Amino acid sequence: MSQSQLFGVPSNLMSSKKTLRRNSSPSIDEAYFSSSSGSFSEAVTFSPMPSPTTSTTSAARTHQHRLNAAQEQRTYRDSCQRLISHIASVATICQDLKHANKEKFPIFYPMNTNNKPTINRSQTLDVDNHGSVIMDAVRRSSVTATPDFVRQLEQHRLLSQELNILGLEMKIGHSNTDISTLESKSIANLLSERLDQSLKHLERLHARVADTSSKVLVTGDLNSGKSTFVNALLKREILPADQQPCTSVFCEVLDAMLNDGLEQVHAIPTVEKYNRLDPNTYHIIEMRHLYKVITEDYEHYKMLKIYANDARTTQESLLHNGVVDIALIDSPGLNTDSVKTTAVFARQEEIDVVVFVVSAENHFTLSGKEFLWNAANEKTHIFIVVNRFDSIRDKDRCKRLILEQIRQLSPATYADADDLVHFVSAGNVDLEPGSRKLDAPDFARLEQRLRAFVLENRTKSKLMPAKNYLVNLLTDITILAETNSKKSSDEYAQATMELEKDLPAYQHLLNVRDRVLDQVEKVAEKAVLSVQAHAQNKLNQAVENVGNAINTIEYPGILLIWQYAQDIADSMVQKLQKDVRQEETHARQETAVCLERLHSMGTEHLGAYPLAADAQKVCAKNRDHRVNITVEATDFFDLVLDDKLSGLALSGGAAAMVGGRMLGFKDAVTSMCSVSNIMSGPNVRRWVIPVVGVASIGFLVYVVSDMRNAVERKLVKKFKTEARESEYVERHSIRVARESRKVLRVEGWEIQNRIQKAIEQKEQKRSDTEAVALSSKETAEYFAAVLDKSGLLLEKVEMVQTDPHHLVKEA
Repeated sequence: MSQSQLFGVPSNLMSSKKTLRRNSSPSIDEAYFSSSSGSFSEAVTFSPMPSPTTSTTSAARTHQHRLNAAQEQRTYRDSCQRLISHIASVATICQDLKHANKEKFPIFYPMNTNNKPTINRSQTLDVDNHGSVIMDAVRRSSVTATPDFVRQLEQHRLLSQELNILGLEMKIGHSNTDISTLESKSIANLLSERLDQSLKHLERLHARVADTSSKVLVTGDLNSGKSTFVNALLKREILPADQQPCTSVFCEVLDAMLNDGLEQVHAIPTVEKYNRLDPNTYHIIEMRHLYKVITEDYEHYKMLKIYANDARTTQESLLHNGVVDIALIDSPGLNTDSVKTTAVFARQEEIDVVVFVVSAENHFTLSGKEFLWNAANEKTHIFIVVNRFDSIRDKDRCKRLILEQIRQLSPATYADADDLVHFVSAGNVDLEPGSRKLDAPDFARLEQRLRAFVLENRTKSKLMPAKNYLVNLLTDITILAETNSKKSSDEYAQATMELEKDLPAYQHLLNVRDRVLDQVEKVAEKAVLSVQAHAQNKLNQAVENVGNAINTIEYPGILLIWQYAQDIADSMVQKLQKDVRQEETHARQETAVCLERLHSMGTEHLGAYPLAADAQKVCAKNRDHRVNITVEATDFFDLVLDDKLSGLALSGGAAAMVGGRMLGFKDAVTSMCSVSNIMSGPNVRRWVIPVVGVASIGFLVYVVSDMRNAVERKLVKKFKTEARESEYVERHSIRVARESRKVLRVEGWEIQNRIQKAIEQKEQKRSDTEAVALSSKETAEYFAAVLDKSGLLLEKVEMVQTDPHHLVKEA
């Protein structure tokens, strides 16, 4: 079965036209034209048989109306082209802001600086709230206020930091979350999402303004009589109507002339793919099956396009008006379910005129209020139909209560309530084909005003919402740009001031680094040289006086002379080691004193910090600092006799001189001769062996008796010689100085590192501040440019005329 035969639709039957009855008044043409410039109460006087004078007056009015219409058409096309250009410019600004927000610098979102609790919309629209007067004036200003008054109100809005289109709200349940508690990145992401939404809406605005047709969305609460009202406008029972909720899908009613004159119902699964010339994008159903499709909720159909004929004249028909193609869109009830309600909210952004049907019995529900609040961002004027008004007993009270609600929900609509708010009973309209029954005056007046609002006031119904949205969006951009420009300028000034204020401290820190490090080096080196000189002096004295170590050793006798020699060597080694340790202790003390001085120098410029070095680490490792000498056999004999022999000869000479004086010279000579005689000849051989033996024994006795002194002399001399040759004093004085220098350098490095770290931190801070200054300067320049662009564009958008009657008066 082909799609064209779905639900058994014969194409030849769909093309047949029915004879439809005319509108409620044969003189409605004159009434309609007179309503554009005069009171409607005068225009609703119906005369079935007009007089010649009346016909002449009517012809004149018709001619003037056509002239005005032609002027309005030219103005409309001009305003339309200008708005299309402005929409593209605003989209460019939004796209640039979105890119800057993501890639360059997060946009600062202005918070509430008054520290007042967050208020909801019902509070801002309260009767006694002062803010409602301002909001009322702002909305009225788009129609009646002077440009100066508009600027004053916009300045007030800038000061109060109220964002309309780009305002951020986070709802958790029924409560709002404070945006200021979020991180800047999260706020930037939310703002990017809102800019994305604005860009998408600008695309829809562009398409809507460029579209020559007009879309009228009939919406309202559940079971408020929307379908009944659409049927009453069409004077045909096209859409199913019942006391129970019927409409479950969007139904768009269009003139059949747009479908080559064929009355058809196109059931569309995917709205974006719909093409009237491509049968694959829709299914055709019969009119008699329309009730079933609408009421039984065919979920695979997202929209129904109903092409219907209207045999009335162009002056009477809304669809077939001869001026512009109009589509009446009947929507599901707002509180049907959350999905359909959301769809209605989204759909209202695509249409030109909102006709909100409210039941006189139930007034406005929460869903209805939320819808009107949402629509007010763009559409200052909303056509409101209060249906089933005949069932109300106290009609004056009902009107008063509903008008009060409208005043809070849409001040601009309330200000023009005579044309935009109508109390009717759409169910009383006669829908019988060919009927000549006149409609009730209230409904006839509603038709008249709706037709005028859609056709004559297309600039108000189609272009004004676009202009209003652009004004609100550009105002928000201006607020953001001005806030960010001021904030960035303040940050740049603050950063520049901080750099200038910090420069002397930074330069002082550089000077301190060079001066303090030089002083630290000099003080440390002076202390090290002092330690080294002291150690060298003391160790030299210790080596020279090393023999004093023998005094404490008891001589054990000749039999233990070898052990005595070992004790002498060990005693001298220990004595010198003790002196070395004393110098190490002295070095620690001097190093500790120097460390305290260095630390005080550091804390003077860097503040308090713990001591990095430890003087106890000077020569902390135990090392063997011995002068190694070996006790040898020769150490017990002092074989160097030069001093002894010379002493013996001097002693002999002295004895001879003394003896000669005592015995006399003669006796001395005699004695010498006697000795000479004894030594000569056989006597020598007889005395040589005993003499040698006695001498050897004497010498041996002497050596043994002198062995203690010999070993002491020899070992002390040997120890000193070894100390000199091994450069013991120099090595240990250098070592002690090196250990002291190593510890002092730790503190010096700590001071250097801390100063360098302070300089690096200062440089990093200055670098960050310079980066902030540069970024702030670029940001300020960028937002200043955005502010200029948005401000200039806002002036151009405000100059787009959307009041057709004002243009007619000027013409």
